[in-house]
Amino acid sequence: MKYIFSIILSFLAFQLQAQVKNETEKRIKKKDVPEEVMEWFKDAYEKRKKVKWFYQTDGEKTVYEAKLMYKKQKHSVEILPNGNIVNIEVLIDFDTIEANSKNNIETYLYANYTKFSIKKVQIQYTGSNDDLEDLIDEDELNEAITINYEIEFYGKNEIVDELWEGLFNSDGKLMEHRKIKLKATDNLDY
Repeated sequence: MKYIFSIILSFLAFQLQAQVKNETEKRIKKKDVPEEVMEWFKDAYEKRKKVKWFYQTDGEKTVYEAKLMYKKQKHSVEILPNGNIVNIEVLIDFDTIEANSKNNIETYLYANYTKFSIKKVQIQYTGSNDDLEDLIDEDELNEAITINYEIEFYGKNEIVDELWEGLFNSDGKLMEHRKIKLKATDNLDY
């Protein structure tokens, strides 16, 4: 009985700790993007023509998101309606993460899941608009820019079998994680 009670408490604690990612994203036309949002983007990503624009909300925060290829990498830029940059995310391979950080991320995954598979890895840059612009148009990474890793992974243990998003700092320590709620259209129905 103690064992079952312990499992139930562990499950409840795990569920309370995890937030749910419940974003809605809608493709929009460039003309529907506010000028405050476009201003920074035009300066940083000069003359980029093939940009997909999205309006995204999670119920608490609204952002405009630009998705594009830049220097042969997939970039995603989240910008608040007032023009402030939330973050820049660049799709990378898990193996390109620095060894110590990668080891810490794997340690977390092995400690919390009996099975896991990494679906997507992005390096995430946050900082001031000016510093992020210098990062993009001058390849200048300064100490004022924060680097994190956003990792989507399937994780399974005795309690859960879900798709997760984990945000890890530059040392590979988990800062937050949330369950990704799939829309009904994301699931295959037979």
